[in-house]
Amino acid sequence: MKRTSGRSWTAAKWLALGAALALGTAAGAQMLGGGFAEENFTRALAALRAQALGSVALQKAAAPGAHLDAAGARVSPDFSFTPGALCTANDPNFKEYRYAEHIPYCNRNVTQEMKIQIAAHYGIPQSDWGNYEFDHLIPLAAGGSSSIDNVWPQPHGDPDGSNGKDRLEDQIYQQMKAGTLMQADGVRQIYAWFGPSAQAR
Repeated sequence: MKRTSGRSWTAAKWLALGAALALGTAAGAQMLGGGFAEENFTRALAALRAQALGSVALQKAAAPGAHLDAAGARVSPDFSFTPGALCTANDPNFKEYRYAEHIPYCNRNVTQEMKIQIAAHYGIPQSDWGNYEFDHLIPLAAGGSSSIDNVWPQPHGDPDGSNGKDRLEDQIYQQMKAGTLMQADGVRQIYAWFGPSAQAR
């Protein structure tokens, strides 16, 4: 897979801005004022990392009745509830550093209580959980965390459901392991996968 160019990840930039604004970070304001330059995306990514450092046990008040929003061919997370979060060395699930880039790697730890809260926000009864994967928006292999900010119920399916995203995640993992892809570019590809549904936010 080729690394994405500066012009090909508009969706990722919109999502980075949305995540930064949702977290109330200075990065969001800087992006509004300074356009979508490379350094602004990097600031938004750093904002996610700083958020994880500042409150690794952050839990949100569930909003029952908030449903998954299908826009275009793919269902997207509610990015105000699931902006994505990166693992840090202070995360209780931190295991080790990985890859030549030396990024923090977290163990998977999605508890039943987390699933209940996440499913309630997305309006999914427990009887329907078998139709979804409790997916790490930023995959663990790319340095994502197991916090509630990074887990959402992704519908099963191929190519636009969990199976399609899993293939992309595996490609990103293989490239990061080989040292041919940096974490920031891998995260961009994950957000950009949602395509037009991300641009609409």
